[in-house]
Amino acid sequence: MSKAYRYFVRSPDGRAMYGFHEEEGAHTAALAYGDGALIVDTLAQAYRPMLQEVVDGTIVYAGYGGWDTGRFGVDRDFIEAIKKGHAVIVAAFLAKGADVNARDAHGGPALHWAVGTGKSEIVALLLEHGADPRAKDRHGATALELARKRGREDIAALLEAAGPEEGA
Repeated sequence: MSKAYRYFVRSPDGRAMYGFHEEEGAHTAALAYGDGALIVDTLAQAYRPMLQEVVDGTIVYAGYGGWDTGRFGVDRDFIEAIKKGHAVIVAAFLAKGADVNARDAHGGPALHWAVGTGKSEIVALLLEHGADPRAKDRHGATALELARKRGREDIAALLEAAGPEEGA
């Protein structure tokens, strides 16, 4: 998918995501999909809707605002999307070209941030897109170690299924 797209529309069943340059095209596609379709604005500015949803045939704000996206780069926005904790926003930044193994300014891998949110759907999404489950943070911990430390057994099971830890 082209990295130049600003808007991404996800179908209600979650099986399709398409990029659009213009808001009007994204709105038209979302309305055609109908209730449950989601629109992500990957360049949403602060206090502007980043996520919208079709409800009863109308596009409504879905509770996630922008954070001056596009200002510092797609990988940083991708990490911020993970922190926000909504999988479709994360998926939109992946479709836009974010590195699934991106790190924050302190070396924290995206997968570690996903574990930190406690959202197994986001962890699974990152693993499906090739996130390295053996990546270590600046303290030398893997995402699996972090999941176990935080008592997130469902996430630990996903990470274990992704492959053995280094040296195991």
